[in-house]
Amino acid sequence: MLFFVVMLITGLAFSEEISLKEALRLLRERNYDVKIAQYEVKKAEGSYIQAGFLQNPSLSINYTGMNFSGNTLVYDTSNTLLSIRIDQPIELGEKRQYRKLSAFYQLKATEYSRDNLLRDIALQFISIYFQALSDRVYLEYLKEDFKEYEKILNIQRQKQNLGFLSLIDLMKLELYKTELENAIRQAEANYKKDVKELSFYLSGDYEPAHIKEVAEDLDLANLIHSALENRESLKALREQIKSIDYQIKLLRAYSVPDVVIGFEYDAFGVKYKPGMGVGLSINLPVFDRRQGDLITALSTKEQTLTAMKKEEESIRKEITQAFYDYEASKRVYASYLENKKRMDELIDRTRRAYLLGGISTLDYLDTLRTYRAFINTFLQAKHQYLQNYYRLKLLSGGWYEN
Repeated sequence: MLFFVVMLITGLAFSEEISLKEALRLLRERNYDVKIAQYEVKKAEGSYIQAGFLQNPSLSINYTGMNFSGNTLVYDTSNTLLSIRIDQPIELGEKRQYRKLSAFYQLKATEYSRDNLLRDIALQFISIYFQALSDRVYLEYLKEDFKEYEKILNIQRQKQNLGFLSLIDLMKLELYKTELENAIRQAEANYKKDVKELSFYLSGDYEPAHIKEVAEDLDLANLIHSALENRESLKALREQIKSIDYQIKLLRAYSVPDVVIGFEYDAFGVKYKPGMGVGLSINLPVFDRRQGDLITALSTKEQTLTAMKKEEESIRKEITQAFYDYEASKRVYASYLENKKRMDELIDRTRRAYLLGGISTLDYLDTLRTYRAFINTFLQAKHQYLQNYYRLKLLSGGWYEN
């Protein structure tokens, strides 16, 4: 009994429970990889802001007032030159607008890429969550089973003291108690590791909460349609193509020459009146019109279109495989659920028969081991079925919290 009390106190040391819905919400806010991806969005925001700025003007000042007289440098106030000029580059051909729109859609693509990463992390998290939940329920079962077994063991100890049970049979019962204690220790170690992994994903101390079984019929065609409409990986590629389109327009616009408008102030000598002037210079795109960059951009667009087709086919394959896994695990769980009723009846009859002396100690212990192995497999099948359900919902583009 002391062992069970120690294990119960140890179990209470775990942190607060968290539902799957709340865990997925916290995953958006606290997961380290999501936070890292958020900085990629910030960087894209910076590029978008930078793309909208006008080019800086340039200021030049020139003053001349010295000449050589023989080997001597003298200052000649009658022969000076002061020139002050401001030049403002101006892009033509809507280059700035194209650059800004390209950066905007790149920002949108980065946001969708972040969300797609979040979905991938959520899929990993769901696997960890249901493994932890399965191990937790199994640990709870073992502790309850330990309490029930100790009651029977105490009765058998009294029988042995009265001479109604052999010492060998009592030793077998005591050895099974040790076996059960070791099973609890191993189950608790597994659960602690699960909780540690789960808490790492959420950047806090949490353990899984129990989840109700689902009763929803899923249609493969609807799941594929939903995934193609909602998956962020496809949305990111679509926005990437828009960004490339404006990048292509920008590169083609480089065949339009840019101009520089200058305003100048000049003063010559001491008798010359200062003058103001306006200048214009044009950058002629004779040799470099970004032809190589344009070829690169056009190839990148075709590459992205091909990647989008591949992603669509990959999503169809992924959803179909996940649906088959879900249907198979659903049938497996239904089979175990049907057998559990017979196994529960078997263990109850076995306990009563053993206390009445109707079966041997070996038969009783063999039935306990069989039932314990069945419960472990049953719980794994149940939580695998639930995991496949929520995994399929996530893959199809939906969120459990929605």
